[in-house]
Amino acid sequence: MSTGDERNIDYEAGTASVVDMHDSVRREKALQPSGSESLGLFPLLLCGLVLVAGGGFLFKNANGFSDSTYIYANYVPDPRPVSDDGEDVEEDIAWIDKWMNEGKKVYGNCAACHQPTGTGAPGMFPPLVGSEWVDGGTARLGAILLHGINGPFSVAGQSYNQLMPAWGTLSDKKVAQVITYIRREFGTLPEGGDGVVTAEMIAAAREKFQGQSGPYTESQLLAIPADEQLSGAKVDLQTGDPL
Repeated sequence: MSTGDERNIDYEAGTASVVDMHDSVRREKALQPSGSESLGLFPLLLCGLVLVAGGGFLFKNANGFSDSTYIYANYVPDPRPVSDDGEDVEEDIAWIDKWMNEGKKVYGNCAACHQPTGTGAPGMFPPLVGSEWVDGGTARLGAILLHGINGPFSVAGQSYNQLMPAWGTLSDKKVAQVITYIRREFGTLPEGGDGVVTAEMIAAAREKFQGQSGPYTESQLLAIPADEQLSGAKVDLQTGDPL
């Protein structure tokens, strides 16, 4: 039941106009749902100021996004560090260490089969550690790297019937580096041997073995003397200069 306070006197008196009532409603400002209120003028002005200032700072300091972003007109680089004898520190790194580091990178292509430790996978991929093809001379190993080897063949007393593809598409330098890494890291070097193979030696090996068509067989490799070395000058392990 309605109370007296809820009665619309104008409506009961017949003086209220429906059109006027609708106009009044339309003039009312609709309330926005919570969180949907319009943004005030001040925040908009503040955001615009930040964008303008940020753009100006970026334009001033980005230097066209060139690789010299942090080099200014008054920039003076620090001098290169030097050793006690005045030589650049970089020169203190021995040639053989750089050669081995590069050889290790190339060996990453071989590690999936021969494993990072050079131990291989029994019955599947032959080991390099204790392998007669790695120890001794460099001629057999150079021939394998340049032309590949097709089984069956024996490594450390175990038979493998796999195909190792040729890596002759690599540069002379990379082939030399990976052979050096394999021999020094996994092989047993002969007395007085340093295990180093140079790009010059691989270039000579390409010429020596150029008549080989397809991968080697075990019998073909055994025809190469076990202690035969690839021809080429030995180098100073510190500088890499020919001896």
